[in-house]
Amino acid sequence: MTTAKPERKSFDIIGAPFNQLGFVPTDNNTVQPLREPDERCWLGLTEWIAVRNQRWGGDIRDMGDVLPDDRIRQHLHYGKKEQALAAYCQLLHPQVLATYQQGRVPIILGGDHSITVGTLQATLDYFQPRNESVAVVWIDTHADCNDSPASNLHGKPLAMLMGEYCHNGWQVASDSLLKPESVYYVGVRDLMPNEAALLERHGITNYNMEYIDRHGFRQMLSTLVEQLETHYDRFFVSFDYDSLDGAIYRACATPNVGGLTAREALTLVHTLAAHPKFVGMDLVEYLPEKDDNGVSKELMIKLIDAVWGFRM
Repeated sequence: MTTAKPERKSFDIIGAPFNQLGFVPTDNNTVQPLREPDERCWLGLTEWIAVRNQRWGGDIRDMGDVLPDDRIRQHLHYGKKEQALAAYCQLLHPQVLATYQQGRVPIILGGDHSITVGTLQATLDYFQPRNESVAVVWIDTHADCNDSPASNLHGKPLAMLMGEYCHNGWQVASDSLLKPESVYYVGVRDLMPNEAALLERHGITNYNMEYIDRHGFRQMLSTLVEQLETHYDRFFVSFDYDSLDGAIYRACATPNVGGLTAREALTLVHTLAAHPKFVGMDLVEYLPEKDDNGVSKELMIKLIDAVWGFRM
């Protein structure tokens, strides 16, 4: 695997605590508990950002949270979930875009995985008009390309972005569509039949847990980086908490046994984020109220820290 020389980058933390379209919807702000220290966790994200900035010369800003407004709450009240998501993404999209316009790297903290409709769309809208090809590395238990109108929208963001979800008035402008061949899955181990068919139909790359078991984690990572280096100008990473081994890490709506270890996840995130072609990341689906002992909070903070410099 080619070892890319890290470059100095500036980072914006953007909170996106929109948790209404997942398996366990909640009005609770899932981002704020990450910022604050508590009796279970030795350090909060806010304090750790200060440490990185003051002691290590980092350039990290916390831009606060993009919160749902009354219009979004009204859509949700009447069961208009696609309209609620579109309205929320209309708030989130310009915040992410502004970070790119300032030459900075966004780290967006969710929220359920539907928020990636806004984060990834902003990434595509910024780079693709510059004739720069963009890939997305999707680290998840699930493929999130369910094209059925049934079930929750947090299982559909890639279908929505690829133009494969054509229900309830949802549409994406043709010049903003995500190309299926630009999706690289890591850690997927729970596919719906229609998702498996979609992956096969488009030939989408899937480094699932079976692939990792057969070839080894390091070989998978080397192959992934080689593909990104060879075929793309930029890449965005979307990390779902449930990609972790649900036998240990259960602070989410859909814990799933048999996923990535903490060391694998940290190595994966650090390696990708250190690459010159990396442009941003979201981390989604962490639910503090399900984090009984604070272990998952510490791991989430370490994963965020891995983006801007933590070494294994």
